[in-house]
Amino acid sequence: MILRTSTVALAFVATAQSAVQARMGMRHTPSPMLHAKAKCADTACACDMISQALTGVNSTLEPSDGAYYEDFEDINYSAACRLPAACIVNPKDAQEVSQVMTILSETGTKFSVRSGGHNYIPGFASIDESGVLISLSQLNSTELSQDKSSIKVGPGNRWEAVYATLVPQGLMVVGGRVGPVGVGGLMLGGGMSYFSSEYGLAMDNVKSYEVVLGNGTIVTASADNEYSDLYKGLRGGATNFGIVTNYELYTHTMGNMYMEARVFSPNQTSDFFQAIAEYQKKGQLDTKSSISAQILETGPTLLLLYSEPTQHPEAFEAFYALEPYTSLMTATNGSLMDVLALAGSRFVTGDIRVYGETFSHKADGDLMNDLYNIFIEETANLPAGANWTWVPNPVAPNVATIGQQYGGNLLGLEEAAQEWYEWFITWEDSTQDTTIHEISSRITERCTQAAEAKDLLLPYLFMNTAGKDQKVLQSFGTENVDYIKTVAAKYDPEQVFQKLQNSGFLIRDL
Repeated sequence: MILRTSTVALAFVATAQSAVQARMGMRHTPSPMLHAKAKCADTACACDMISQALTGVNSTLEPSDGAYYEDFEDINYSAACRLPAACIVNPKDAQEVSQVMTILSETGTKFSVRSGGHNYIPGFASIDESGVLISLSQLNSTELSQDKSSIKVGPGNRWEAVYATLVPQGLMVVGGRVGPVGVGGLMLGGGMSYFSSEYGLAMDNVKSYEVVLGNGTIVTASADNEYSDLYKGLRGGATNFGIVTNYELYTHTMGNMYMEARVFSPNQTSDFFQAIAEYQKKGQLDTKSSISAQILETGPTLLLLYSEPTQHPEAFEAFYALEPYTSLMTATNGSLMDVLALAGSRFVTGDIRVYGETFSHKADGDLMNDLYNIFIEETANLPAGANWTWVPNPVAPNVATIGQQYGGNLLGLEEAAQEWYEWFITWEDSTQDTTIHEISSRITERCTQAAEAKDLLLPYLFMNTAGKDQKVLQSFGTENVDYIKTVAAKYDPEQVFQKLQNSGFLIRDL
């Protein structure tokens, strides 16, 4: 890499490092920003300053680094999100993230933050040549507590790595349902889990967060310390306050579990939706049960899970009555790692572009069928080569109840059986982007209107699967939005994450 760093820039790096070291000794109080602004004329200068501050192989990469840079750029799940950042920086710990944020805030450099890169909205975990992409992939440590009641997990981990650490110990955490998904984005967005009916969302199972604020200060927030307001803010407020560099998660005992996967024909789709609605009335009351469903052109696919080893759980009677079916995985008792092996392949995309949106409604089989028919009508207009997947996520009332524990979350969920949709479209030709987004918007608009007409629409929008123009924060309710604004004003008074962060579900857009 060719260095363009000036003498002034190098001097600032040393000053920034000294300031970070001083802050590390007083982690309990956010420190003021440095008074003297760095003399940096462009983003390339900021990249060079970061290069001087960080250690390790590939700590800073630029497009001129060729294949090494491309490997890091291509981590993003959707090809549409692989943007040519001025540089990709790879801090190895919270201290280096602090150094990066100090430099970026002082130079006024735009940035984006990426954990696993699974979000499919361009600019959320990516940025073009106008800014710096902060990759958290090297923050991938796991540290199980001595009593095994919690585990500290770096945001750069993939869920398969976290579970691989825990499953041999007879433990699990409430985390992602697909192994390749990154920890950081899922945790901040809420996090649907196979175990959510029993333990709530992933964000409801965080004991503490380690956070780097906009001025580089590092704090640890929990429900019962001086940063309890930040702790609660992070349970809905996402990237509006800082960069989470470690999640301390509660662990739960877990041995083998019941699992089975079935595939049905397209002409059974209507009956399949009625079975889901029936399951939500009765079977989902057994919080050890969960299902994962998706509809493809080839028909519905269903994964049945029960978090204890058993045979033929009564909770799934609505699905056992649905005949005929093709067995994708015969009923068995196995580990969570076996489930990941079955579910993980659909997240390998190569050069595929991905986009989708979301909405939610109270559980109702007839409405589910109506909405699916709208989806089919609209996707009939997809350009050649595009494909679709329709994913209704059945959510139990208990998810909202649990969400108010351990400091409460800010999602504003109603205690009712409901569906959170996770539909998406895949394609390859970038010239089709606008068409795909227009079709997606019509799907959301028409489905929202149909649910509202039956008085079954819910305001909540699931952040993990929301689209680029959806008003996610507003869906939490005015009181919760005001709380997020208050916490952001306290912990990011210079509005670093509003002014310099490239994109996201940010309060600047309210």
